[in-house]
Amino acid sequence: MPSLFDKLGDLLSEALETGNLPPSKEAPACEEPSFFYEDAPHRHASSVPESVKAALAFLAIPETASFDEAKKSYREKLMYYHPDRRNDNPVLQKVAKEKTERLLREWAVIENWYEQKKD
Repeated sequence: MPSLFDKLGDLLSEALETGNLPPSKEAPACEEPSFFYEDAPHRHASSVPESVKAALAFLAIPETASFDEAKKSYREKLMYYHPDRRNDNPVLQKVAKEKTERLLREWAVIENWYEQKKD
């Protein structure tokens, strides 16, 4: 039988994945970058594989972002969810560790895509 902390951890993990949490003081600011404007050049959506689209969506990175912009967004999220920032609460630390592991996996997909695109 799962303990109360396991259930709470599952609920927190689900809330973090769906984004149904109130904004925190630590959350990175989300400003609309200049590449969202209509006059900016856009790549064709069909040139992005589904696995990369999913990874970009998880990290909230637009498909038109440059590598440097994507890397900046990834690092902000990695710092925000890093388990070392949650040392005082073992449940939050467990959730943050899972989130960080997923961030690393998704970033590997994105980074590989950018490297292939560059060649």
